[in-house]
Amino acid sequence: MNTTVVTPAVMAVVVTFHPDPAALAALLAAVAPQVDGVIVVDNDSPTSPAIGRQARLIRLERNQGIAAAQNAGMAAALAVGARAILLLDQDSLPQADMVKTLQAATRAATEAGLRVGAAGPLIVDPDGHSEGFVRFRRGRYEALMPAADQAWIDCDLLIASGTLIPAEALHHIGNMAERLFIDKVDTEWSLRAAARGWQLIGVPAARLQHRLGLRLQRLWFFGWRRLAVHKPFRYYYMVRNGLLLRRLPHATAAWRRADLRQLLSLGLYFGLLAPSRLASARMMIRGLRDGLHARGGPLED
Repeated sequence: MNTTVVTPAVMAVVVTFHPDPAALAALLAAVAPQVDGVIVVDNDSPTSPAIGRQARLIRLERNQGIAAAQNAGMAAALAVGARAILLLDQDSLPQADMVKTLQAATRAATEAGLRVGAAGPLIVDPDGHSEGFVRFRRGRYEALMPAADQAWIDCDLLIASGTLIPAEALHHIGNMAERLFIDKVDTEWSLRAAARGWQLIGVPAARLQHRLGLRLQRLWFFGWRRLAVHKPFRYYYMVRNGLLLRRLPHATAAWRRADLRQLLSLGLYFGLLAPSRLASARMMIRGLRDGLHARGGPLED
């Protein structure tokens, strides 16, 4: 009798909250053939998401935020021996060879002497536009477009969706920060990874379709700018969590300068110029207050 246990190479963790059924079905169909298993963690949606036989479902009893849901999924993946974990948002769509490409780049970077904490794909919005990869430079989140033949690029920040994290790195770096609830969770983890000696790499040949925000809007302020527009409550978390991160020892000076610029831009664009600016401004003020008082967790009614 053969009792050999096959250790999964990659397990995908998908976090859902009120998912669009068609988008979730497309995601599962795209990622299932690329990995050894899929775990869907639902943050107390009104109805259980339809996942068919392509995934295992973990339903949380209340909305605990994206960080807690990611942690629950990663713990389940590690429990079955996953050697790497792929994080995905419910509205993302990986290209057919994304995981294989991320794995190959991780191996190559490791062989080149890097201690790879995570590898992330090039994020492309549904219109085909990409901002490239992020480094903290000159007081801003600087978007860098890699060369077409570049195998990988060193990053200071990886967006969680599409990120492939080796289990060894996760054990050393630790879980996502649950008190942030949502927004800047991946920023905090990226900063912590770097502080603990791990390198983040962006992989240009790996592609993930993903929209940041409800929509992109062009605003003019001494030049045209394409900005991701979110629901007003998200600006609460962006402001508050930026302040919470500033208290952490691994918040670098380069990130602090970049985030300050971003917070000022949020207040200007979405608090004064954009649609829903009054509601957004109120949320930012609440975020400022709670951030100064070091209050984490979900937004209280």
